[in-house]
Amino acid sequence: MIRMYRISMASILLFSAQQANAELTLGLDFLQDSGDRDISASYSSSGNEFDTSGYIADSTGYRLRLGFGSVKDNRTELYFSQYDVDDDGQFGDKQEWELGVNYIATFFKNSVNPSLKPVTPFLKAGLGFGQADTNMEFITSSGETTDNIYNVHLNLGGGVSYFFTDNIAVTGGIEYVYRDWEDIKYGFVTIDTTDSLFRFGVGIDVSF
Repeated sequence: MIRMYRISMASILLFSAQQANAELTLGLDFLQDSGDRDISASYSSSGNEFDTSGYIADSTGYRLRLGFGSVKDNRTELYFSQYDVDDDGQFGDKQEWELGVNYIATFFKNSVNPSLKPVTPFLKAGLGFGQADTNMEFITSSGETTDNIYNVHLNLGGGVSYFFTDNIAVTGGIEYVYRDWEDIKYGFVTIDTTDSLFRFGVGIDVSF
């Protein structure tokens, strides 16, 4: 899991370095998540699963985005999101955050004209990692004692951008997000946690 964090961070830094001289797009989204947090426990000595439970992973929050390219064009973007989970669930603290990179593929790029209307659809895919603070200390799969838990997550989605000008657009979209949290160990018991949810977002993009 720690290796995956390092790969995610390296990918983010590589994308930003490669796109440093491109036109930039700043974005702000307001998010609403709806989904489940599934937890399974097993004996580390045998690996047999003996308990599975679920929590609600619904949350609300915001996301800041920095895109390397015009809002009308294909682009890579970095994002930071922070959200409050409606149910304390396993971790005992509502606030969580994510950092990652998305690739945005836009279609009908000449649509900002009177005949085709100022609407551009897009698809997106991304990879990142996140953290949740907890109210308890535990041992991670790497043997470290901590009160923070990390995840690696993937997202796939799409939406539409409505342009007021060539450089300003309102954006709406839906994404599927899958998170794989690092394992927690309590003695001989190992707890595995995953999130599966849909994310709805509305925001604004400005290119310059």
